Amino acid sequence: MNNEKVSVIIPALNAADTLAEAVASVINGTHKHLEILIVDDYSTDDTGKIGGEFAQQDSRIQYFRNPQTYGVSKSRNLMISRATGEYVAFLDSDDTWEPNKLEVCLNMLRDNPEVKAVAHALRYLDKRGNKLSYVPTYPTTQAQMQEIKETGESPWVFPSSVVVDRSILLQEGGFAEDWQVGEDTELFTKIAQKHGLLASKEPLGNYRIRGNSLTDKHWLKKRIAADCVKENQQRRLRGEKELSLGEYEQICFKNLPLLKRLNKFREVLALHYMRKVGQSLLNREVVPILIYGIATTVLNPVATVNKWKWMKSQEKLSNQPTEGLRHSTELTPQRQSQIRGFS
Repeated sequence: MNNEKVSVIIPALNAADTLAEAVASVINGTHKHLEILIVDDYSTDDTGKIGGEFAQQDSRIQYFRNPQTYGVSKSRNLMISRATGEYVAFLDSDDTWEPNKLEVCLNMLRDNPEVKAVAHALRYLDKRGNKLSYVPTYPTTQAQMQEIKETGESPWVFPSSVVVDRSILLQEGGFAEDWQVGEDTELFTKIAQKHGLLASKEPLGNYRIRGNSLTDKHWLKKRIAADCVKENQQRRLRGEKELSLGEYEQICFKNLPLLKRLNKFREVLALHYMRKVGQSLLNREVVPILIYGIATTVLNPVATVNKWKWMKSQEKLSNQPTEGLRHSTELTPQRQSQIRGFS
């Protein structure tokens, strides 16, 4: 399996300050049979210069520049069509991988031939580049994967953690280009339900916390998109026609009675502020922690208490050695009895 070619797709928009670190984390990995496709989404900084220099230095790296800003979904889809590897891995231009990321993921695919996609846990990177905390992932067992197939539950994975069979990406049509946010959740949920997805508990990558991400800018659309994914999962299981994002937004949000719509907005805003609290904690920003913490508590006190309990439970994982988080036994089909014990 280590001889299999992996196409690594890195979309970049004004990423001059982080692109080199992202690419280096791939080049310095233990798996060498790869191609790296950098797609510059019409940046106005030195992203193009950095990407071009990498392409000149390493024949495995290709640099492309969009003639205008297409967005991350179309940029990724263009590279999927150009990719020549049997597997495709995604890496955001401000994230990084651990050296053994591809090696572990390819071994997981080898050990689980019924699975067409794998992923892994992450660690957060603060704005200074320090590795902090632990980002859990789901599903990590065969039982959990089966639950997704039967109930329509969405997996909890980030694009920078996913490695998937390229033929499946082509079969499913790639990322939805008309979704401004949530397109990754939509695609990976479909793949998990229809083709199987398993994740390692080992943090094989690092996710950078930024306050100007698309999720932060379009937090309401992100939540509506996530709810749309859940609705379509249920419709797919029932054999019903799926809704477009626009249809779902109209039916399940805009057409709600005023009080229900305001309550929905309150819940979503509380979730957004919770995310901001988490970002501020990781970056040690005291004032934003207080502001967003108070706002979250006022909007949804019960959810705030539950979130703090969850965060405390994650502290043990954050401090646990990497060796204690490896996927090994619970992802190997030959050890199903152990898998059931972990589920």
